[in-house]
Amino acid sequence: WTLRAYQALMVGCIPVIIADEIEFPYENSFDWRQVSIKIPEKRHLETIDILRSVPDDVVERKRKALAKFWPSVAWKKPAADDDAFHLVMKELERKKRGFKSSTFTFWK
Repeated sequence: WTLRAYQALMVGCIPVIIADEIEFPYENSFDWRQVSIKIPEKRHLETIDILRSVPDDVVERKRKALAKFWPSVAWKKPAADDDAFHLVMKELERKKRGFKSSTFTFWK
């Protein structure tokens, strides 16, 4: 993800992802299906038709969800309980490997 992607989120643009295998930022904390449209790579030539076929009520629902979501991926100063810093900490906590600390555990 790039700065442009975050800027687009912050101004209310619904992300259109053309990818089959992608890991979204904070995907374990948030359901990206609520705020984005994902198109299979093999259908990339149909992108405009696919986007035109999205019903207005779905677009509006995604925009409303996006307005609630984007502040949680913004880096605030000072940090707030619901900002990107805390989401990153949750992701790191989830990814850390099990490690039993002990006075009898040694490594080089």
